[in-house]
Amino acid sequence: MITMNKIKRVDLKVPSLILGCSGMANMYHRMTNAEAIGIAEGAIELGYRGFDVAPHYGASLAEIRLGLALRNLERDDFVLSTKVGRLLYPRQEEGLQNGNEFYDENPMNRVFDYSYDGIMRSYEDSIRRLGTRRIDILYVHDIGTYAHGKTPEERQHFKTLCDSGFKALEELRKNGQIKAFGIGANEVDIMVEAMDYADMDIMLVAQRYNLLETHHEEFFQKCEQRNVSVAVAAPYASGVLVKKSITEGHYEYGSVPKEIFDRVMEIRKVCDEYDIPIGAAALQYPLRNKNVVAVVCGATSQKQAASNWEWAQTDIPEGVWKALSDIGIN
Repeated sequence: MITMNKIKRVDLKVPSLILGCSGMANMYHRMTNAEAIGIAEGAIELGYRGFDVAPHYGASLAEIRLGLALRNLERDDFVLSTKVGRLLYPRQEEGLQNGNEFYDENPMNRVFDYSYDGIMRSYEDSIRRLGTRRIDILYVHDIGTYAHGKTPEERQHFKTLCDSGFKALEELRKNGQIKAFGIGANEVDIMVEAMDYADMDIMLVAQRYNLLETHHEEFFQKCEQRNVSVAVAAPYASGVLVKKSITEGHYEYGSVPKEIFDRVMEIRKVCDEYDIPIGAAALQYPLRNKNVVAVVCGATSQKQAASNWEWAQTDIPEGVWKALSDIGIN
């Protein structure tokens, strides 16, 4: 069942299922503008009313394509989130900066900028690309060691965010230009640290909370203490949880290790015994946590968006969760 869930600290409800739009930026394979826009338009027809995107996806390609699809909706009828932390500059040289992940991306270079001015400019650039009057949620994108490594640059980026970047986000929220902000990253440690420096509303956790990775007690405890809500992205762990072959999917945006695939097969066996799609269990698992208000699922086709919609509404008997608990998934 898809519900509207309130972000604890602010007056904003979000759908429990949100369309992640990285796939609309030719992630891992090429698609036409019509095909990409059709993913979002098809999702809208199904009933999706939450959309998450980022300047990073295709170097603005996803924001542009999503903005065109959203013109079919009244602005108050959907919830929109994008991200800050990277600015895009025209690329004069040949080749693409991120071609291994996003095919035929726009010819732009990404430059990390977590400063007050950088975040303000990123917000304004996204408003233009999306063609919208406002953005509901801004996430600080890819702060921390997962993106930057354990380097002096990582610490400098974090210091810049704390010294001035959070001030920009607080101003945007105070002025009503956004309703909520937080961090969107592939790690929770930086989120735990950052909660000491700003009153954030929601964290977007990618890859780190799914049927393959379940234990983040310190993170969720601190979210409860600070009244911070959580959205979970990539519940299929880059796709490995919904693939039947080790060569079909990705894990951590790369190839699938054998031990991970073996664990997926163990989980799949439980789901098969109850005649429940493993995708339904993977999608709904994070929402069993009282701190989680939404799951963000990407789609590279209208068929995938439809599958996610169906899985979100699949009735899963309590016996499935008990059986998964028996193999260490709590």
